[in-house]
Amino acid sequence: QMFKGFEKLKDVQYVYTPFDSSLCGVKLEANNKKQYLLTGQILSDGRVLIHLCNYIEPWDDLSLSQKKSLNQRYQMGCGCKVS
Repeated sequence: QMFKGFEKLKDVQYVYTPFDSSLCGVKLEANNKKQYLLTGQILSDGRVLIHLCNYIEPWDDLSLSQKKSLNQRYQMGCGCKVS
């Protein structure tokens, strides 16, 4: 799901990152269906790019307050769509 960026991109199928950590590439665990909170950029060609300077956190490592804020509170007074 995307919290912000719907005006640029309706659906995200792929997230791109540099090849390895020396180029700020991010390694995510994709084989155990782990969920992440990712921040990144939507490039002019529609690709979503993430790197080590972005905020990237496993969803299960967020506090209850952070999860509640992302799902409810942050949309108050925000011009973005939160889902």
